[in-house]
Amino acid sequence: MRGHAIRAARTFTVKISLLLAVLGLAVPSATAAAAQPARAGHAAPTLGVDWRSVTIALSGPIAGASEQINLTGTLHVTVVTRTGADGGGTAQVISSLGNTRGVGAVTGATYRFVGADVDRVTVPPNPITPLLVLPTFLQINPVVPPNPIVPPNPIAPVRVLVSLTATGGIAGIDASLIGPGGGDGGTDGGTDLGTDGGTDGPVESA
Repeated sequence: MRGHAIRAARTFTVKISLLLAVLGLAVPSATAAAAQPARAGHAAPTLGVDWRSVTIALSGPIAGASEQINLTGTLHVTVVTRTGADGGGTAQVISSLGNTRGVGAVTGATYRFVGADVDRVTVPPNPITPLLVLPTFLQINPVVPPNPIVPPNPIAPVRVLVSLTATGGIAGIDASLIGPGGGDGGTDGGTDLGTDGGTDGPVESA
């Protein structure tokens, strides 16, 4: 009986020794793994978002497809900028014509101008301002029987200027007609500074 007890005690002691040996090998490994520095996650860049919308009156001569045209109407412009801390990013300029018509200087015919245009402009860091956009619309020619119907002509009668701040925000929007010689063709609604009928959106982070 005493011999069995001694063998059992020895077996128990061996098992404890083996268990301690296993634990002694495993614990340092776990400690070494925990000591490894955590990898930093990729931080997404913070973008500043700004937007502004304004309606500008247009009036003056332009170079039509076949003759000089005295144009009157309205231009609606919405600008959205997405820029980083250095001011670089993109600007989306959406231009659309309201009720816009023109009278031919030679024929006296009435022309209509319709359409919308979307321009996406890359803004470099420390942006060069103002941004210049030349939206394209359609000139619908008068139907004069028995002459055939003439398809609409693409035309870019307006220059849009977007002034930016140093951080890429919108400081103002301006537009003017392009005259027959390529110069300023007439009056416009003036630079929008947020107090003359334009709608401003807050600068926010996204």
